[in-house]
Amino acid sequence: MEREAEEALIRRAQGGDRDAFADLAEEYWGRIYRWLLKTIRCPHTAEDLTQDVFLKAWSALGSFQAGTSFRAWLFRIAGNRFIDTRRGPRGLPVAILPATLTSREPGPVGVALAGECQARIDRAVELLPVDLRAVFLLRVQEGLPFADIAEMFDITEETARWRLFKARQMLLNDLGDYLDGAKT
Repeated sequence: MEREAEEALIRRAQGGDRDAFADLAEEYWGRIYRWLLKTIRCPHTAEDLTQDVFLKAWSALGSFQAGTSFRAWLFRIAGNRFIDTRRGPRGLPVAILPATLTSREPGPVGVALAGECQARIDRAVELLPVDLRAVFLLRVQEGLPFADIAEMFDITEETARWRLFKARQMLLNDLGDYLDGAKT
């Protein structure tokens, strides 16, 4: 969505236009849900939190500052909702998600190898500490700039960069032998 079109929708939504807000929600729903799902690893909780994010966004839309990133604002709300769940009961059930199996190699062997590789990578990401995993997914999956990530978690950009570096370093340590073996 072009920035001008998004800003027009935001102004209309701030004026009470539910259809305009629905268009904004439709634009960002999948991104917010996907990030929460990868971070929390529980589809039902991610769905509930995504709904909460957009309810909160609707009720707080008047506080949104024109000229700032709406996407970053939504992810900040999502980050706050995520943090709220961490303060509650621990031990959210871990749901193993079926990996989307795609392969450039035809046939079941290629599909099986791609699935195994993706499963190992997903598992390694799941094992990252939550603060590193959250930044890693926002940067790599959502492409958010460090400034937006820093704002979401009330940290400096340098801390956001360090968390991404540390996440990548941990992933390389965890997956290095496997990835080296996959090349041969």
